[in-house]
Order: sequence, then structure tokens, then C-alpha cells
Amino acid sequence: FRSSTQARYITGSVLAVDGGWMSFNQPGDAHPPVDGALQAELSCPAECTDARIVLVTGGAKSIGAAVARRFAANGDTVVIADKDGTAAAELATSLPGKHLAKSLDVAVESDVVSMFEELRGRFGYIDVLVNSADTADRIVPAIEQLSKQLEHVLDVNLTGAFTCAREAIKAMRPGGVILNLGSIDSFLPFAPRHAYGASKAGMDMLTRCMAAELGPVGIRTATVAPGHIRTPALAQLAKAGRIDLTAIGRRIPMGRMGRPEDVADASFFLASSDASYINGSILYVDGGWTSFGDAGNASELYDECFAEAAG
Repeated sequence: FRSSTQARYITGSVLAVDGGWMSFNQPGDAHPPVDGALQAELSCPAECTDARIVLVTGGAKSIGAAVARRFAANGDTVVIADKDGTAAAELATSLPGKHLAKSLDVAVESDVVSMFEELRGRFGYIDVLVNSADTADRIVPAIEQLSKQLEHVLDVNLTGAFTCAREAIKAMRPGGVILNLGSIDSFLPFAPRHAYGASKAGMDMLTRCMAAELGPVGIRTATVAPGHIRTPALAQLAKAGRIDLTAIGRRIPMGRMGRPEDVADASFFLASSDASYINGSILYVDGGWTSFGDAGNASELYDECFAEAAG
């Protein structure tokens, strides 16, 4: 995957392929002894040939929609859950195959529980959950930010992701996968955006905790951490003069922003049998943003060094 065109926006990202080793931090055994473990290690994981049931929250637009399209293109049945139920329905009908749209606010626990009960009754199980629903706080100084603004972001991004994961576990079989869409904010702060970064860092810890807990029953977790992706929301910020897309592009070693499809391809890979030993890991899809710690513009450093060497 890492050498394919599907990973074209991934560079400098270290992906742990360790079965969840780095996610286990307690004394004792992470997994009880298993008969036939050696045979399982020597055999290749069976590739799933049946259509999977894939739930994508926040799946009606932007990155979530790209994720939904990627799984649908594989022949999977996608449940698109979004606060904008109309947009979710429009996307579901536009995709090849039969898919389901649900109007859902992940911050309302009772609605999440009801939806999963309905899905279990309809499909019997869920193979993949992609927690893509999120929101962001306003960029204001800490002394001006209200607690209720932080609470809303945490309710959607962190608590909502946990609630969906908790309910999905009840419907998952061995081989199930939970993917959390984090952010480069999981690792690097973007002051003074306080709640968003904290929520995304929390999502990654949720990934790792559940990797240790669920690994023994055959359910994997992973975090996909997008960098600056060309989304409608980013375009609106640029149009309003709140961000400088040119400056951002220069800061990225690859010299450009990513596309929603880049995140979708990474998500699809992590949910596949090719990633069967990846558990609790985080994959940055950021064009190298988190790998650059120098001064200046990352995408221009090579040209400057080359010019100096040539001179």
C-alpha cells in the first residue's frame, strides 16, 4: 500500500504493524495463550470476498463522503449517517449498489443507540465503523473561549466517537474494524484552537485503548490522521481570509494539500485484510507535515539546498 498511488499523500509517516503491541500498557498478558497460534502466524489472512457492512458517520460530505464512495466502489454496503440526513440520502442514492442513509447527531447518545439497534436488526452485524463525524471550535484566545464551546466539540468528536464505537462493538464479529478519523492536531497543536486538538488527541487514545481491549476478540482499531485536505470547509476559510492556502502549501514538504480521496484510500487499506496485523496504530495522511520541524518553507528547502550546492 505505502508504495502504491493510493498512498500518494503519505510521506514520513511511521505505521506500526505490531498487532497492538504499543497499545498495551498494563502488567500481565495482553492476550491469553491460543492453541494453533503458530499456524495462524504462518498463514496469510483470508481476504474478505463478501460485501461488508460499513458505517460511516459524518459520511454525507467532504472526507466522510469520499470514504463512503471508496467502500461502495468495492461492492460493500455503506450506511451513511450524518446530521444532514438529506445530503446523506442523496449520496446513498448516487452510489452504485444499495446503500442506506440515516439522519444522526452522534452527540445524542439515545439516537446513536437507537440507530445501532435498527442496524443490528436489519443486517445482523457491522463489519467496519468509520468515525468521521466532527466539528471544530472557533479560533479565539483562551481567555475568551467559553466552556460550552469546548463541551460541544468534545461531545461530537470524542464522546460521539466513543458512543458509536461502543455500540458497534456489540454488532461486530471477529475481523471487525473501528477507524477513527483524527487529525495532525492529534500530534501537533494549532493554538489557539483548544478543543479540536484535545478531541482529536483523545480519539487517538481511544483507538489505542480499544486496540488493547478488543484485540483478543479479533476486532482491530486504527486512527487515520489527515493533514490539510482540500475540502469545502477549507475553501470557505480561505475565501473569508482566515487562512492562507499558499502559505500552507509551502509549509508542506510535498508542496500541496491532499484530497479527500487520499484519506479514503488510507481508510480502505486499514480496514482491509492487507492491514490485518495493524492494530492501535495511527497513519498520518499529511504530505509530510508532521515530519517537518525546520525553519522556513518545507517545499522550498530542497531547491534552496540544490542551488547552494550548484553554486
